[in-house]
Amino acid sequence: MAEEQKVKKVSTRRTYRNEAWTEEQVKAKRAQLTVAEVPAGWVKVADVGKVCRENGIPVSKFVRAFGGDRGMLEPAAPVFKFVYVGRTRYVAGAALTEGIKLLKDASFLKVTRVRKPKAEKAESGPVASAKSEQPGRRVAVRPAQG
Repeated sequence: MAEEQKVKKVSTRRTYRNEAWTEEQVKAKRAQLTVAEVPAGWVKVADVGKVCRENGIPVSKFVRAFGGDRGMLEPAAPVFKFVYVGRTRYVAGAALTEGIKLLKDASFLKVTRVRKPKAEKAESGPVASAKSEQPGRRVAVRPAQG
């Protein structure tokens, strides 16, 4: 019997939000965010996530506020700056008070979207030329019975 070669399946899942980031850049950013011990007064990100759920704030909004799941973007406000201690993320204790107030504000992190203008419909072809009647009310004419 011939030995079968095992081919590793390549994941189609995105590794990072910005595909331009190299593995070295991601490791450098992680090293920049890593500290040896928890700063005084800082709490786990998971604890702030619980408070967000209790207040009806989507956790995804909190994650966007501190720069994405891996922290590759800048925080939306200084209160959301986080650090790694080992594999655990910590954020300043003010995120439980000031941060929750910011997240409750509906306009915080709101992106204004600009709509594309609608395309003009061109009247061409046999169907467009068939509409020769004037706009208005249509009345059915019944033949006289007699």
